[in-house]
Amino acid sequence: MDKLDRNKILYILIVLVFLGVFWGWYQYKASTKVEMSITGSALSETVNDENGDNSPVMMVHITGAVTKPGVVALNQGSRLVEAIELVGGLTDTADVNSLNLARKLQDEEKIHIPAIGEVLESKVGSENLKININTASREELKSLPGIGDVIAGAIIDYREKNGGFKQLEELKNVTRIGDKIYEGLSDSITL
Repeated sequence: MDKLDRNKILYILIVLVFLGVFWGWYQYKASTKVEMSITGSALSETVNDENGDNSPVMMVHITGAVTKPGVVALNQGSRLVEAIELVGGLTDTADVNSLNLARKLQDEEKIHIPAIGEVLESKVGSENLKININTASREELKSLPGIGDVIAGAIIDYREKNGGFKQLEELKNVTRIGDKIYEGLSDSITL
């Protein structure tokens, strides 16, 4: 082989390596790209329900093991199952047993749908370790000091009837929660 053929082969190899690196980078970026979508009627202040009535809109952000993660517009009082339908449903890897599909959603809520075997990272800082009394499940509420099954149920009933808690002190309005129980809870709860 003469010197000219070697140089041509070297240049072709350099170009192929460059193209391979570029293609790999492009594939990596395409696979890690987070696609956000807004599903529903985000442009109006109300959404028409099945009966043609107008209801106030709430926006909920769904992430994790769903077909098309994103923000959805729902009627007030909508359930988690409805939001999941609007983002294309659950993937095959979704951990359905960790979800309460019948729970009512709150405006501006972010819900992460875990995959089977997914270990959720524990958040650092005492603020992040607090239990949100507007979204906590019965079991999470029962983990609070002084809260048993009956009081946890009363908290859930109260927030469903009143559209959630607006202030922490509003927890005192729940049956069986007085000043003493509230003082024991105040460092462990958040909105």
